Amino acid sequence: MPPRLALVLAGSLLLSVLAPACGEPRPVQVAVGSEVLTGLYWEPPRRLAPAVLVLPTPGQGKEKWVPLAIRFRQEGYGVLALELPEPGRTNYGQLLVEVRAGFEFLRAQKKVDAARIGLMGAEGGAEAALRFAAAEPLARLVVLVSPGSGNGGVGLEPTLRDYGARPLLLIVSEENLGSAEAARRLAAAAQGETVVKLYSASLQGAERLAVPQPVTEDLLGFLRARL
Repeated sequence: MPPRLALVLAGSLLLSVLAPACGEPRPVQVAVGSEVLTGLYWEPPRRLAPAVLVLPTPGQGKEKWVPLAIRFRQEGYGVLALELPEPGRTNYGQLLVEVRAGFEFLRAQKKVDAARIGLMGAEGGAEAALRFAAAEPLARLVVLVSPGSGNGGVGLEPTLRDYGARPLLLIVSEENLGSAEAARRLAAAAQGETVVKLYSASLQGAERLAVPQPVTEDLLGFLRARL
């Protein structure tokens, strides 16, 4: 993910980290064959709650998503932020197996409504989220952050045929031209409701770390209406 866009997402409502009512994450281990993935799980405050599986850029830490996950939990969602292996340590088929393990973990949680789980991924995690959801009809929706970064999003358009008419949110930065173009192509190829949120450079960067409210609120608005 572009560092500036990552900072916007990771910096969402940093003061909420200190709020005692928001709930603490539980470190978890998700078994994938003989391997184990680490994750952070926020249990929703109520039963039969929707949940979001967060897939960071492979090889990047899940911890940067903690503030955003806390905000989601405050809104009533369960959240699993799953740490994916670095590129080169796994093939793409194995990566989808790992995503499935995280998805099934959420479905098994007693407070999560197994029919209301969405996925949110960044860069390579975005591609994994969309490809997994295309093969898994129980995935309710997908949020893609900086899709196509590094490969221009080549090959993702056909995936949307299997994804069908389910909702899709694309979050990109104007300064990442490759990702912005990939988002436009994906939106044109989508069969169902598709929302593209293009953020200007003025919303990015450490100097604006405390003001990422538009990104957070757009995400929550999308989830509230569709999950």
